[in-house]
Amino acid sequence: MSLFLGPNSGTNISTHTAAWVKIAKNTGGSTISNIVFDDLPTNTYRCLRFIGGLVPSVDSAHLHFYFRTDGSDEVDNKYSYGARVNYESANSYTFAEQDEGRMKIAENGGNQLGEGHRFDILIQMANSADTAASANLGNICMWAAQRIDQSRNWRGMHGTGWYDKSANPNGFKMQASSGQFTDYNFALYGLLA
Repeated sequence: MSLFLGPNSGTNISTHTAAWVKIAKNTGGSTISNIVFDDLPTNTYRCLRFIGGLVPSVDSAHLHFYFRTDGSDEVDNKYSYGARVNYESANSYTFAEQDEGRMKIAENGGNQLGEGHRFDILIQMANSADTAASANLGNICMWAAQRIDQSRNWRGMHGTGWYDKSANPNGFKMQASSGQFTDYNFALYGLLA
């Protein structure tokens, strides 16, 4: 069963041209290495929205994102990303990189109850139906995220990222910079094209 949100709520996917459709939902407390979605129908869904929370198995783990094409990670040093991070007393800082082998969504998640990463990521992938010029506008992410570190320090952030390669991804992967994930809850939605 799918969940339909928006102007066409509650109606069949085959009869509408615009709606958010729930693709997957998962909650767990067993250790997993990563979260992978493959074979996503990018001609059906113009963009994806991945919402959830993850607790890494080790302190100070960063949350990484990889596009995937036909079951393989896109790891060429073509990712550019950055985020503005806010914290108490009206303080902030930024992180940004270019020509990296992955996209960093958030830093330094703690591994205890109530710590880790929370996120809302909008993902747009180029696909084979795009013209050559319009395909270069895809393979992007925009996100809002929070992290709580091992000292229970909160940080809120907004970021963007781009994969600068002629590729038509049909999947993605979330992975910690070290260790695994011990607790998680997430949902993936697709916007009908």
